[in-house]
Amino acid sequence: MPAGMLIGVDASAFVDAGAGVARYLREMLREMMVISLDDFVLYSPVPIEVSLPRGRWRACVPRRCRRSIPGHWLRETIPRAIADDGIDVFWGQNAMLPLRLRRPCRRVLTVHDVTGLVCPWSMRLRHRLSWMFNFKAAIRAADLIVSDSRATARLAHRLAGAESVRLVVIPMGYSSELYPIDRVVAQRRAADRFGLPQEFILTVGTLEPRKDYATLLRAITREVNLPLLVIAGAVGWHSRDVLRLVRRAESEGRARYVGRVSDADLASLYSSARAMLYPSVYEGFGLPVLEAMAFGCPVLCSWTSSLPEVGGTAARYFRPRDGDDLFRQLRAMLNDARLLGEMRARGIEQAARFSFRRAAEQMIDVLRGNVRICQNVPGVGCSVNGTVPAGDQ
Repeated sequence: MPAGMLIGVDASAFVDAGAGVARYLREMLREMMVISLDDFVLYSPVPIEVSLPRGRWRACVPRRCRRSIPGHWLRETIPRAIADDGIDVFWGQNAMLPLRLRRPCRRVLTVHDVTGLVCPWSMRLRHRLSWMFNFKAAIRAADLIVSDSRATARLAHRLAGAESVRLVVIPMGYSSELYPIDRVVAQRRAADRFGLPQEFILTVGTLEPRKDYATLLRAITREVNLPLLVIAGAVGWHSRDVLRLVRRAESEGRARYVGRVSDADLASLYSSARAMLYPSVYEGFGLPVLEAMAFGCPVLCSWTSSLPEVGGTAARYFRPRDGDDLFRQLRAMLNDARLLGEMRARGIEQAARFSFRRAAEQMIDVLRGNVRICQNVPGVGCSVNGTVPAGDQ
């Protein structure tokens, strides 16, 4: 590629280094730094730690950051930093962009999800307010808007006024630090690390309302012979009721909560689980679905938002919030060894269609302005409320 640009990046996601946006941004930056000659300035309201290739990047905490006010540092402080640093293009994440620039600078916004518009009830009040005041302003300010899925692009178009002529869809990949492990070795590691039996089913994600663990936990109590449910993910917001259900399931020997795990432990869990369940009612992409398939782990997830795009025909689906349907689908999967084998093979094939290297190449083109806009975004056939569109059943 030709001589590079100076790219400013909203790196505040790295404050919570284990979250999905942080994983996405880390992988994208790693690939972009390999394939381009661009330089990067990572802006954050507080100091961050991130593992990236040495060389053409630096972290920056601008002065007078007021992190206590949602979005204030990015809206009001970063424009001065952009001007002082001579940034050519600024890359924002999800809900916010710097406004009222002091010097010309292209702005690209990656919209990972539109949770604040479709599931505001699932968010903390301060984050709800941040979405209310920041998201549509960021959509208006962006020169180009990138989404991780067609479903997210469609919702951004319909609910936030993002015109199709400014929308680009770039699916993410899965982490380069996650690689399959021999199942016997993985089972041994899972047993040593967490005391798990050889046979278990897995779910991955933060304990918060949108993930709908309540439906999953109630479903697994319907039969005593189901494998142990292993839950991997940090404790999130509004999680008291879910934690109560988790503890009850643990006391009955139905579940084991292992918390947020390292990439190495996650690889062991994906490689040894009989199946991965993902009951979320809304996802902008659904990275655990992709990761599980890459490991040959059969996936059962809810039919909603972006998940059919990620899972394709390799995953099986149930109606969101429908514990009866979840249970029927799970029991049918676990009782059919041939089906599980076919799902493992198809899942690996489906996951191979997604790549952070390919996503990084496309993002570099977007940041440079060398991109052909996707015109078919409004026609995406996925829903947020779980209704299966005609022709997609």
